[in-house]
Order: sequence, then C-alpha cells, then structure tokens
Amino acid sequence: FEAVRKRVLFAAASGETLRTAVREMRERMRRELSRGDAAHFDLKQDPGGIADIEFMVQYAVLAVARDTPDLLAVTDNMRQLERLPDTGVIDAATADTLSAAYLHFRETAHRLSLQGERAIVAADDTLTTHRSRVTAVWNQLMNAAN
Repeated sequence: FEAVRKRVLFAAASGETLRTAVREMRERMRRELSRGDAAHFDLKQDPGGIADIEFMVQYAVLAVARDTPDLLAVTDNMRQLERLPDTGVIDAATADTLSAAYLHFRETAHRLSLQGERAIVAADDTLTTHRSRVTAVWNQLMNAAN
C-alpha cells in the first residue's frame, strides 16, 4: 500500500497545474458546503477556515513530494506543517500562523460539537485575526502564479 501511495503522490500534477486544480476544487467545495453568512463564520468551510488550511497543506506536500519523499511519512496536518518549512515551500512563520489558526479552529469546533452545536460561530477578535491571516496565506500561496 505504501509503495502505491508514494507512486500516486509522486505522479501528481505539479506547478501551476497542481495549484489550479487544488484551488478550483476548494472553491467548488466552498460554494457547495459553506453555511456561514455575513454575521457567522463556518469554521470548517468558509474562506480562511479549517478546510483552507488543510487544502494548503496538502497542496504544499504534493508540490514537494517528489523531492522530499520523507514528508510523506506523516499524514496529519500538524506534523506536515512542522516539516514543510524544511522544504522551502512555506517558511516557518507561515507554518506557525497556519498551525495556530488550525488548532484554535479545531478546538472551537470540537467544543461546539461536544455541546451538540454546529461549527458556525459569530466571529470574535481571535477568530477574525486567525481567519484574516489564513486568508492572506491562501492568497499568497494559492493565487500566486509561478
């Protein structure tokens, strides 16, 4: 299984083709799945949320998988974010920004889930700050041309 997984990941599209495919898939998911509105933030699906972070991490991993196969040894977002600065695809400050937002969003979503509520919230200052930072990274990483 691991050999097949690596072969598939190494064969993935690269460069602008990969970036465009990942960006378009994420944008389609936003349109179909987001439940937020002007006053409420869908932690998972709205721009700047959990799914944006997950898509950026997966894009970054796929972008360097061929040259950095040891990155494929880990499959969770947090450990991948820890290792991505070593690849040069994102820097340490960006990885820290995404990690902090991801942890905060996930903690909030888990707390809401335990209370039987959906992960859609009125944004507070911390959520707004994390969301703006994630959106800025998205614009830099996913909307940039090579």
